[in-house]
Amino acid sequence: MKFNCLTRSLYLTSFRQFNWKYPYPKHFQPSPPEKEVIDPNNTVKVENPLSENDKFNNEYINRNPRNLEQMLLEIKPNGFLLDAPDRVFWNKLSFERSAKHTAAKVIHNSGRTIVSASTQEWAIRKHLKSTIDKAAVYNIARILAQRCLESGIYFVSKEFSAQELQTNKVSEYELEGLTSSYWPTSWLLFSCIR
Repeated sequence: MKFNCLTRSLYLTSFRQFNWKYPYPKHFQPSPPEKEVIDPNNTVKVENPLSENDKFNNEYINRNPRNLEQMLLEIKPNGFLLDAPDRVFWNKLSFERSAKHTAAKVIHNSGRTIVSASTQEWAIRKHLKSTIDKAAVYNIARILAQRCLESGIYFVSKEFSAQELQTNKVSEYELEGLTSSYWPTSWLLFSCIR
């Protein structure tokens, strides 16, 4: 038993000593690169004075404030526990139906309407037979999805009120398996209201 443990330990030590990266004798192995010494006094001096264009601006202007949202890194606003409409979203989808028209829009959590599509637009209305039937809702969803993708919105939250959840048209979302609260905008094309 002791002999067996001894041979095992010898084997493991030789196994650990073997250089698997370079399985050659030491004198054939390449030597490691020398460490570079950095001189702290090695500074670059500008002979000519800098022009106005070469100076750095002290103020940073963010040209894309929705960049963190697009990378899914920004924290969603939580709001308060007793808020009636939940505000835990970046972009929310809302459908509105009136007696004469159908409209859909994507609302940012700040309250601004980012993208909208409605049957009140002449370019949409002239292709529809009726502005309130299923075909109108289907086409509004397709147009809204296309506009969202063109404007860089890839995810929207679908939050409907209790009255909207009782309608047959909204229940189609749930039947098609879209129960998550945040889903890609391109799914509007395939799961729009029928």
